[in-house]
Amino acid sequence: MIIRTAMRPIYAFAFSLLILTAIASCNKQQYYEGSNASLKFSADTVSFDTIFTSIGSATQRLMVYNPYDKILKISGIQLAGGNNSPFKLNIDGRVANSLSDVEVYPKDSLYIFIQIFVNPTGNALPLFIRDSIIFTTNGSVQNIKLVAYGQDVHLLKKQTLKTQTWEADKPYLLYDTIMVDTLETLTIAKGATIYLHKQSSLQIKGTLIANGDLTTPITFQGDRLEHDYNDIPGQWSGIYFLPGSTANHLDWVIIKNGTTGIQLGKYKSTFTCDLEISNSIIQNMSYYSLLAIGAKLKAVNCVFADAAAYACGLMGGNYEFYHSTLANYYGRYASRNFSSGTLNISNYYMDTTAIVNTDLMKANFYNSIIYGSNTDEILIGNKGSGILQYLFDHCLVKSEAYNNSKYVQFFTNTRWNKDPEFKFKPKMYLELDTLSAAKDFGDSLIGRLYPLDLKKIDRTLDKGPDLGAYERVE
Repeated sequence: MIIRTAMRPIYAFAFSLLILTAIASCNKQQYYEGSNASLKFSADTVSFDTIFTSIGSATQRLMVYNPYDKILKISGIQLAGGNNSPFKLNIDGRVANSLSDVEVYPKDSLYIFIQIFVNPTGNALPLFIRDSIIFTTNGSVQNIKLVAYGQDVHLLKKQTLKTQTWEADKPYLLYDTIMVDTLETLTIAKGATIYLHKQSSLQIKGTLIANGDLTTPITFQGDRLEHDYNDIPGQWSGIYFLPGSTANHLDWVIIKNGTTGIQLGKYKSTFTCDLEISNSIIQNMSYYSLLAIGAKLKAVNCVFADAAAYACGLMGGNYEFYHSTLANYYGRYASRNFSSGTLNISNYYMDTTAIVNTDLMKANFYNSIIYGSNTDEILIGNKGSGILQYLFDHCLVKSEAYNNSKYVQFFTNTRWNKDPEFKFKPKMYLELDTLSAAKDFGDSLIGRLYPLDLKKIDRTLDKGPDLGAYERVE
């Protein structure tokens, strides 16, 4: 027993030495040290869409992979432009434009997050910006390209505007609420682009004049320009014409990806407002494309499309629509309210739990289409003793009103529930296909009154004008 006890420290020392030798051996072998070391990347170029000056970009992600069965030590990760570069890096959780001795475990990866901030230059044209991230591993050098376009903007933050003109020299970026004051006029030149930040709006107490053209329309949209945001609704609030606003005119205007495209009037107000709109597209809204409350509107060659609630809601007022397309296929983006129609007309609205009567003096539709993905796309609300006057003349509609003698008398020369055969390709969205039931069905008098469609195609040259904003050309 005494001999065994005396030998224990010797055995323990030998065992410890063996373990330490093994660990040292493992440490020596666990790093990949080949001179041909090559990292793998999720992309060879990180690209940014147009970045507004002084605002900063969304964050792009680059993944860096170790393809080996041993630890790979990256001796250097460096932004080529250094701290003077408009690009900024976050390397695996560390905010730095360069790092040394970054280890990546076998078959593992690390993240690099990239942003860009562009200083104003006073240049109206977009700037092309380049840089790269350089990786050095065991003497092997690799690089990933960084590319972006920068754009100077006219930046407006929570302002009340006097009479002025917005030119098309460079875009306008709106933050918060931009208000056109009472008795003042905002004129927007053709080709101008207006970007609105999240929850921002343009509100009109005075007058808005926006006259674009087919090749140089005026565009209102959100300020997220990444490809993934091309068709995301609800990116900004809307354009609001407040009670008392008058003499408003929009021509060749595109309004997209907001919450409410256009709102005319306001609940609980006895004052009205008015708008003439032509050759315009209001589309892809998370609430309404058009909401009018006790207002006056004339629309010609317009598209009101794709909204979670109604594409067009008219609550009291005075309205005329000529050669317009009202269509709701909002389910392509998110869930649509299946209890709503493409068009809602009524002589009242709900104020909390109370009904407020508002006379609908006129809601007339000529040579137009009202269609969508729901079973019934026209909802007519009549409560109380308020006036409810409307007319559909030479229209294609999707509705159950033809079964109701109470409503059918207000539809003349109607094509009921016939598929308009819309095209859904992005560049020809809601144009008519060859077999469309809307072809040649329009009233020729209305066609001659408005002979050119939304693409300036003459609708008077065949058997009859097509319904809606687009004339079909074979």
